[in-house]
Amino acid sequence: MNPNDLIVMRKLICIFALTGLALAPAATTNAQTFVANGGSVFNRADGLGLVRGNYGSLQLGVRGFVSRNFELQGSVTIVAEPSVDAALRFRPFRSMRVEPYIYTGFGLLFASDDFRSIVPGGIGLEYSIDDQWGVHVEAAATWTLATDTQGGVNTIFGISPGVGISYKLKKNMFARAPRSLASADTAGDIAGSEAESLPPVQPREVTRVEERTPVTMPQPRTSTRVRGTAIIEKEMTVVPDGMFIMGLADEDPLSLQTAGFKRITVTGFAIDRYEITNRDYRAFLDSLAGQDRAAMLPDSTVWEDAGFRFSWSSYFRGSRYDDNPVVAITYDQALSYCEAQGKRLPTEAEWEYAARSGREGGIFPWEGFEARNIRGEYMANYNNGRAGYAADGYAFTAPVGSYAPNEWGLFNMSGNVAEWVEDAYSATYLVLSDFNPYHIDEAEQRRVVRGGSWASDEFYIGVGVRDAQAHSEASPYVGGRCAVDLSDDLFLARPERAGSNPSDPDQQ
Repeated sequence: MNPNDLIVMRKLICIFALTGLALAPAATTNAQTFVANGGSVFNRADGLGLVRGNYGSLQLGVRGFVSRNFELQGSVTIVAEPSVDAALRFRPFRSMRVEPYIYTGFGLLFASDDFRSIVPGGIGLEYSIDDQWGVHVEAAATWTLATDTQGGVNTIFGISPGVGISYKLKKNMFARAPRSLASADTAGDIAGSEAESLPPVQPREVTRVEERTPVTMPQPRTSTRVRGTAIIEKEMTVVPDGMFIMGLADEDPLSLQTAGFKRITVTGFAIDRYEITNRDYRAFLDSLAGQDRAAMLPDSTVWEDAGFRFSWSSYFRGSRYDDNPVVAITYDQALSYCEAQGKRLPTEAEWEYAARSGREGGIFPWEGFEARNIRGEYMANYNNGRAGYAADGYAFTAPVGSYAPNEWGLFNMSGNVAEWVEDAYSATYLVLSDFNPYHIDEAEQRRVVRGGSWASDEFYIGVGVRDAQAHSEASPYVGGRCAVDLSDDLFLARPERAGSNPSDPDQQ
């Protein structure tokens, strides 16, 4: 192969890598990052007569993640001979504040007859100052392809240390703007005012007030808007009409999820902000008597079979765990509980739509690819592998509201306890309607379970991951939350369900 063929090949490789940078991140939810690096290159003199001993460099570029741990960067490096560069970084410890990585790449020098290309391979360490700004240091070995005075092709070895800064955009600058989840008219009707400025949603306190307020249908005068799409009440969130792509957005190397993808349209509904707690469920039992009450008791035998050292009575009846989610209830018991509140279980499509809170293609209820944020804080209660169950602060279930909610004010949509939904299990979404789907199959004994639990690994707490369990079986990993249909008049509470006062002029 002659030198001209090598040059053409190198150009094609560089163009391919830069095209990948522009296109691949558009399919992700992570923002692009602008980078600026400064450093030096120290080449080993080898008698070619063209080699500079050392020189400074300035690099400007943009990078974005193409998968969970791989990041692609495109840049322009300004030295004696400018170059266009593409680099691939492997970042095994995402979301750590101090994060090591390794990288390699390819640079094409386009303004030199002597120096043709450069290939670096090195290591780096990045420190995140906050959610957007970071600083990093790098050190790389470099191999530069150059021609000598006789026209021969030679490889020059060098060392290149450097430092730099990075700035991450909050939104993907290459992605299309997401489709609105509700029309402008609907958003105006729900929110009451398009121009209102709203405070951020605050995480719920762990200990709830002993005197519980009856669950009411949403009232606009006390509502909090999130991005003009949802109304957040004390106990429930009103979810607007909308469309989303239902299905797994994460990598699935073992092909554990086979349902595929489906474009789904959902009409508005309301869903509990919190999972059903031990306190909630005990109050439900206290409203029953005799055989009805016995039929609704959680199955304590699954607790004993799991080998927990503390007793079922301590967990379910002890005041210490009043605000922890109830477990060991079957599908039928969860459904009966919701019906007693004038509600129902959410459908699988409603659950995923609410968990995503308007974020297209997300893996978790929050932004990013990891179960920890950039400060290393856990975003959910789950089993973190080598770090163990208690790494997130709770060895078992956590009180509801212990972690920050998603953008629609819903807590624990990932982890803590997995949640029953209405649908019978099907291996594929092809059986679902594309409008308000609810899969019914009387011959299927399994019901869909969503969200993962305190014992699930990071993959299984993703919002697109689904599991199933026989409707008559209970486990120490599964609980639930309730949903309710909206009346034709969104702001009119139903007295028989809400316990509202019809004489109140605000409710008439």
